[in-house]
Amino acid sequence: MSTLKSMLTRFWILALIVTSPSLLAASTGWLVNDNHPPAKVRFMLTGEVDSATNTLPAVLEVQLEGDWKTYWRSPGEGGIAPTIKWDGSGNLQQVDWRWPTPEEFSLLGLQTFGYKGNTTFPLTLKVDDIAAPTQLRGKVTLSTCTTICVLTDYQISLDFTPNALQADTDAMLAYNKAVSLVPQKVLTQEGQNPAMTMGWDAAKGQLEVRLNNANWQQPTVIIDGEPDTTFKLVSLKPSESDANGKQLVGIFSGKSWLGEPEVLGKSLNMTVADSERALEYSAEVKPVVITQASTSIFGMILLALIGGLILNVMPCVLPVLGMKLSSVVAAPDLERNQIRQQFIASALGILASFWLLAGFILMLKLTGQAIGWGVQFQNPWFIGFMALVTTVFAFNMLGVFEINLPSNVQTKLATTGGNNNSGHFLQGMFATLLATPCSAPFLGTAVAFALGADVLSLFAIFTALAVGMAFPWLIVAAFPQVADYFPKPGRWMNTVKVFFSGMLLITSLWLISLLASFIDVLYLWPLAGVITLIFMVFMAKKYGAIAIVSCLGIGILLSAIIAFMTANQWAKPLPADLAWTPLDQALINQQVAQGKTVFVDVTADWCITCKANKVGVILQDPVYSLLQQPHILPMKGDWTTPSEPITHYLQSHNRFGVPFNVVYGPGAPQGIELPEILSTDLVLAAIEQASASPEKSSVAAGK
Repeated sequence: MSTLKSMLTRFWILALIVTSPSLLAASTGWLVNDNHPPAKVRFMLTGEVDSATNTLPAVLEVQLEGDWKTYWRSPGEGGIAPTIKWDGSGNLQQVDWRWPTPEEFSLLGLQTFGYKGNTTFPLTLKVDDIAAPTQLRGKVTLSTCTTICVLTDYQISLDFTPNALQADTDAMLAYNKAVSLVPQKVLTQEGQNPAMTMGWDAAKGQLEVRLNNANWQQPTVIIDGEPDTTFKLVSLKPSESDANGKQLVGIFSGKSWLGEPEVLGKSLNMTVADSERALEYSAEVKPVVITQASTSIFGMILLALIGGLILNVMPCVLPVLGMKLSSVVAAPDLERNQIRQQFIASALGILASFWLLAGFILMLKLTGQAIGWGVQFQNPWFIGFMALVTTVFAFNMLGVFEINLPSNVQTKLATTGGNNNSGHFLQGMFATLLATPCSAPFLGTAVAFALGADVLSLFAIFTALAVGMAFPWLIVAAFPQVADYFPKPGRWMNTVKVFFSGMLLITSLWLISLLASFIDVLYLWPLAGVITLIFMVFMAKKYGAIAIVSCLGIGILLSAIIAFMTANQWAKPLPADLAWTPLDQALINQQVAQGKTVFVDVTADWCITCKANKVGVILQDPVYSLLQQPHILPMKGDWTTPSEPITHYLQSHNRFGVPFNVVYGPGAPQGIELPEILSTDLVLAAIEQASASPEKSSVAAGK
């Protein structure tokens, strides 16, 4: 009897469990498809209910064996993201699926994102009525791959009343762990600067992202969006954004076998994660011109070598090249070993100067001061020192006086057979210092990378610049037999000395003119006049009045030849300068919002390349006339003297030197950056793109 009573009791308890809504099972248990045993899934409700929003937390667990993997919401170049279709469900309004940070996988050159092993996806179910019976009928479609891919379906079937559920501690723990792995979305408040910006360069097929205040260690960055947008990381590096923070700059390629995405005007997501945290940003993609496509240290070293080599032909270096060539003229009288020593000394002078510049810039960087290429020309003491040295060198080459070592030192050198190469070393140093007002092609990219990188990279890039600039002299040092092809010394060398000393004098006068930004010009003109007068007097005394006449004649002849060869641009007198507005970022935003185009020119009086851009392009038609149109505002940032706002503006664009030109407009509110050396076609194309409406700009950029 007691046995029968016990059996009846157990029967009623089992019946109560089956029929009572408060004790209904809130999990499907592990679901396995016999056609694919390596994968199984489980759907669980945590039992918690938010009566204010009618939402219920849930989890979808996936277990995969071995090397099988499934996919993220954006799979990449292969695979399919897991999905659930809720057809046939009752009292269910919507389901929000959140995705933990994925791993990156690569197979046969294809890039995909997903998960291996055990993965839990947190879900949030929204119901119509938390007190009404709810029927969940879902079909989970799971794509899993190794070297092959399998598509498997799993059926979810649960019946419950939301407010009658009991908490499931295992499900709650799984849900909270899964939520902690989901990147937190970063929202930008209206009126504030966006934390992240995105720009698409249609010509290169690349996406540029800039993340502000990005104090990440070794981040993983993924770009995704709808529909089927796939991006491969090309480069990722931190850089200085302003005095108070850093910026993470990433370049992504949009070219894949899926085709090039159409992203202009659309919103994309950027997921950033490291060992400490994971965040997700969103931004609308704007058209840009990416001027720095690759930021690997080896690529930058190559650019630095080329940029340093090109510096040899820039106008800033020509006066000091005259000093070098004067030593080359005398080279046939020397032994090959002496020739090698002289040219190595010049190369070492160049290297020492670049290292001094790197150390000087590093000191400024560590103390929070303005850093950049050529910033020493913002110091009047440096300009004055360089003017003094070039003047002394000019008079010394002319023979006005000679700088000799003390007799005891000369005796020591003579008895030891030594050869004093200090002059050649100084030639290399001053060639470097006078080269800094010029910005050769590739130089800005390499210097920007160096100034935004670590100390080792800074010195590596500046060393590469030095080696590139010293390369011609290293070639002569390696093969001193080329001196056999130089002309024999003769009276003609006096003419060469006069010519080179004249070039140095012109450099001195130019440096003195730069002091006008710091000293009253009334003191500078007499100084320049006295130096020129002394030069002419001693030249006439040593070489006769005919030397002066010859120099003037050669100068007039060269001017005529240059004018004839460039008659289209230079024969006409330059027009009046444009009505420039001082650089103001707030005014740029205001003008662009009103539909206007803003042409920004960041320049300096000591920047030779800036002057060449202005005379050769900006003050020439059709650019000159276009910049005077009512819908275009010319804006200038004068960096001749230190200016903190202009320095911050340059650094916000990852630039550390001048010239720097940007065009803003309705079609390019983030700005289109132009290269260091301008051309008419580049400026006109940038203005046209920036002036177009966003719709037209998107169409034009996609062509």
